[in-house]
Amino acid sequence: MGRQYGAIVHGRRVDTDVASTVETRPVEGGRVVALVAVQGNLATPSLESVKGALARVARVIDGTVATLAAAAPPPPYASGVAVVLLFDDVAHVATTGGARCYRERGGVLEQLAAGVHDARSGDAFVAASHASLHVGRAFFTMAIQAAADAEFRNDALDAALASALAPYPEFVAVAAARIS
Repeated sequence: MGRQYGAIVHGRRVDTDVASTVETRPVEGGRVVALVAVQGNLATPSLESVKGALARVARVIDGTVATLAAAAPPPPYASGVAVVLLFDDVAHVATTGGARCYRERGGVLEQLAAGVHDARSGDAFVAASHASLHVGRAFFTMAIQAAADAEFRNDALDAALASALAPYPEFVAVAAARIS
């Protein structure tokens, strides 16, 4: 299966900061891709804490994603962390505070509970710094072009994410992956 990735910050900063990233690393049994979005007074250093924890992951097991979400400092430094780990044909999901994770399947966005969820062709996964995405309808509203020039490219979904977030007035950071 092919995959496209993106991470952007949308809106204008109000009272808290946000940050997001897409990271990949080899682990036992393959490669893991992490979608991470953080909100808080120190969102960027908090994001770096999560990335540091990801760098120490040797294999993906139950609880790995919860450990990553908990790696950020406590509120108000990180008042919300959303992490989606894509490994094999599943997505491991964990959140803290006001951050949320979503999956768009069949043109319908749904909020995901913590745990393991199947990942099918056509699915898109989103880690969002805030719980402001509208569920029950399509999130991506424009065609998504696959990256053909690199195996892993962070900006392949950026235009689609910018378009999807255009109607949202809220300040939000998102990291996303689409499986094709």
